Amino acid sequence: MKKIQLIFLSFLMLIFGSCSDFLDINVNPDKAITVTAEKELPVIIFYAAQMNYDHAEYGNYLAQTFTTGGRSQTGIYAYKSGWEFLSMNRHPQWRRHYYDLGVNINEMNKVAEREKSYNFILIGRTIRLMSTLFTTDAFGDMPLSESYTSVAPKYDTQEQIYTWMLKEADDLIALYNNEEWTKAPSNKPINKSIDRIYEGDLTKWKSFTYALKARILLRKLPNWDNTPANCQLIINAVDSAMVGWKEPNYNYDGGSGEKNSPWGPAQPAINAWESRKNEMDKAIPTKFLCKTMMGLYDVPNIFTIGYSEDPRMEKIMTARVGPTNDPSNKFRYLDANIGMGVSYKETNYPDLFTSVFTKNTGFVSLMLTEELKFMKAEALYWKGSKQEALTEMTAAVDFNLARHAAKASYVTRFKNMAKYFPALSNFDIGHLMRHKYICMYLQPEQWNDMRRYNYSNSTNGITYNGAVIYPGLKRPYNLYEPYWTTEKNTDGSVKEIWIQRLNYDPETEEKYNKAELDRLGAFRNPEWLKKPMIWAVFNDAHK
Repeated sequence: MKKIQLIFLSFLMLIFGSCSDFLDINVNPDKAITVTAEKELPVIIFYAAQMNYDHAEYGNYLAQTFTTGGRSQTGIYAYKSGWEFLSMNRHPQWRRHYYDLGVNINEMNKVAEREKSYNFILIGRTIRLMSTLFTTDAFGDMPLSESYTSVAPKYDTQEQIYTWMLKEADDLIALYNNEEWTKAPSNKPINKSIDRIYEGDLTKWKSFTYALKARILLRKLPNWDNTPANCQLIINAVDSAMVGWKEPNYNYDGGSGEKNSPWGPAQPAINAWESRKNEMDKAIPTKFLCKTMMGLYDVPNIFTIGYSEDPRMEKIMTARVGPTNDPSNKFRYLDANIGMGVSYKETNYPDLFTSVFTKNTGFVSLMLTEELKFMKAEALYWKGSKQEALTEMTAAVDFNLARHAAKASYVTRFKNMAKYFPALSNFDIGHLMRHKYICMYLQPEQWNDMRRYNYSNSTNGITYNGAVIYPGLKRPYNLYEPYWTTEKNTDGSVKEIWIQRLNYDPETEEKYNKAELDRLGAFRNPEWLKKPMIWAVFNDAHK
């Protein structure tokens, strides 16, 4: 991992104006380039939103929300074809953390420390905490204690990283409560042009830090530390986050290039060579999403019952006409990775640019309110407070239904369906997590949750508290067989090992830090990608 000293100047110029507006570059080649904290923070916050997109864009294929119409086992977007990740030349998430965010946060904090502008430091450290969580949850072990100290820093274990993150969250919360930091006379003002999310409001950044703490602690459920004590810590963190909570949304103005939401039809690719543009124009919703999770009707009636049991389906996508042999206007879907028939085109499948998230002038949220509510609901469930968990889950779903402006009469029918909203005596963790799956549409937590619950499905036989979490989930078709094999458990049931993590970025780690990859057994090793995160090691005690 090479050390980089400067931010991407061309990107800054594109987003924030001409070079002469903010940098003394190209004036004197012997003069040091200086970048102020006020110029760094807008870029850091932009990349914080982009990192959320990066992880969600991968995750929505890996969690089988989307698939593609092709049958190829290999491709430049492995997660959209046969999941053969080792042939990909880079993953944007790695570079986003260490370079786009890490380097810039380090540089900004140095300037802010000299100027005693502690508000910039607090925001920068909070974003670094979020970014660290995203990165370790995707890759596992990673450089932390020796980051930026050498070309080839050692990798800390995931246990060490989680210990650091929890301490950093508590340290940040203490500093947010310290007026010597939050109200220091030397703090430079932060307005909307600098902070598009909270306009420098540290009370709101503190709430988000509590929410991050809850997300970190949630990783211990249901396998790692599923105890009443940990559940209570999650509940406490969520309750603290809700005090003064405002959703941390990065809103896009629209226009040219990166001024558009990464989920929008303009399909911007940030620093094109290192990023993945959305391909929602080619993505196809899966049978798992449409039939199993949202209850798509075989015979819809748009005037009386709509298209599906879940009224959000027609809000997150729009039906389209088919080819001459199947001309009707309907919601088509595919089994994951099976490929479409020869007479079909992507344009015969639903239009996915119709949701509240997929507009050029849309937003990327660092954390949806629904996620916050679901974290509390899950902790309440495992603590044994099932009635409170059911109430909190219902409130989260109600919030999401309102977000998507679901039709009131369809919502009433949906809320009366026992398969989605059961009586307390029939309520289990599967109901809660399936609701969360839908509410986390286009969010990184979809894949994190599915891995936390070990892809629990009817075939692999993994249950939690007696419940199958994702009953219709099955191993995708056409996966690259040398890597994604079907194995047998000792009782003869099908194990179906799927991908658990991403391989380390080949453009940096394989070139500059191969010794660490060899030490871990991670160098071009498909078995490494099957290794569960520390929070996904199945615990039989919660079957």
